[in-house]
Parts: sequence; C-alpha cells; structure tokens
Amino acid sequence: MTPESLISSPLLTGLAITLIHFLWQGALVALVLKALLSLISYQKSQLRYALSSAAMLANLLLPVMTFFLIYDIEYRQTASLVHALPLLDQNLYLEQIQTHAWYLPWLEYLPVLAMVWLVIVFSLAAKLMIELHHVNKLPQQGCSPADSALQTRFQHLITTIGLTKKVTLLVSHTSHVPMAIGWLKPVVLLPFSMISGLSPQQLDMLLLHELAHIRRHDYLVNFFQTLVEILLFFNPAVAWVSKQMRNEREYCSDDIAVQHCGDALAYAHTLTDTASL
Repeated sequence: MTPESLISSPLLTGLAITLIHFLWQGALVALVLKALLSLISYQKSQLRYALSSAAMLANLLLPVMTFFLIYDIEYRQTASLVHALPLLDQNLYLEQIQTHAWYLPWLEYLPVLAMVWLVIVFSLAAKLMIELHHVNKLPQQGCSPADSALQTRFQHLITTIGLTKKVTLLVSHTSHVPMAIGWLKPVVLLPFSMISGLSPQQLDMLLLHELAHIRRHDYLVNFFQTLVEILLFFNPAVAWVSKQMRNEREYCSDDIAVQHCGDALAYAHTLTDTASL
C-alpha cells in the first residue's frame, strides 16, 4: 500500500469520523453516570463501582459499534470515488451527490486526524509498557523479606480474606505507600517507615486493604482500564469516568478491610496516620 493510498484510505476516514462522534457519546456516558451516582449512597461502593465499570465498558464499545455503522458499503464506495477523482471533479461531485453526510467537505483531511490519533496511542502505549516494567522491578529494588512475626500475621490475613493464591510480602525501603503488584504472582510491598510508625493492628488493616485488591483482581482490571484511557485519551469525559472507577475501587477495598478488622473508626485513624507518615 502506497503512502497516498494509505492517507486516502476509507478505513482511516471511518476511524476519524468515529473518534469525532465519540466526543458527544463519551460526554453522554459521563452525564448518565453522574446522574446515577448522585442517586446512590456512598455506602454502596460495590454498586457505584459496578456502574462506573459499566460506563467504562460502554466507552469502549460505543466507538467499536459506531465504526461498523459508519464503515458500510455505501460509505466506502463514496469515499473511494471521491478520492479517485481529480480535485476539481471532487468539488463538482460533492455538489451533485445526494447525501447529507457532514464529513464530506473535510473528507481529505480526516485520515490525517486518524493517523495523528494512532501515533499518540502508540506513544502512550509504549510509555505504559515502560512504566509497567519499572513497577514490576520494584520488588527487586531495595526490598527485604518481612520478619517471621509479620509474615505469620500476613498468612493469617490471607486465609481470613479468602485468598487461595500465594502472595508474597516484602518490606520496601524505597516505596512510600503500601501497594499490591502483579496478578498471577502478586506481591505486597509494605514501606519500612510504616512498620516502625504504625501499630501491628494498623499494619494488619493496611495489609487487608492490599489483599482486597488482590482478591478482586484489581491489578488486572486497572491494566485494561488504562488501555481504554489510552485509546480514548482525547475525551475528558473518559478521564472523569475512569477517576470515578478508581475512587470506587478504593472504597470497595476499604469496605472489605473494615469488614474483616471490624472497626471502621480505627481504620479511619489508620488511614490518617498512614497519610502523616
């Protein structure tokens, strides 16, 4: 395929039209989610998270459906004919063609828009892969095994929360916040400063929160969520929906931690003390 035929490809034109349509589609999805969340109590984090996840899935499916609706036989024939005509004949054809398609006057520029989108998406995807590589290297950098007492409590928490897979606990001298890394072989990193700055009960609460993320497969879900953000980076509404989804995900893990520690007030104090550290 020559560069000229690539630029005039109906495939790229259909992609560009799809991206433009998604500007209002994504905004509509965000408005519907905003309306639904305003009617649901913050205490129902699972339901709020499910709605946010459904909105994120809708953001992914709508462009796919729109593309196949746009890229039909009639459009391909129209676009191919217009691009095949000389420039003067194009204007004459566009005046004579019986269609109300809004994109025809800008038909020759739309593939360029799609190509710019592709370049940015590939760049963001490469950046994500580099970041994932650095994150997955964290357990190998400045980490040491937890002492036997903490490791015993950690294994008890794994059983308590209902996890069947093996989870590794490491004490990190470089990380500033607790985090759960990985999906198939998950690792929990606990900052060294928190071991000396928090009580054993508070450490258990933080570990319960991270184990809740692992039980819910949040690491994997967050990866796919980030891919959707990359594909639809140009729409601020998608970023808002994604932020809501991440907030509700944290609340879900908080609820699981409180459920097993049995003291919401103590858990709140733990979060405050963690923030101060």
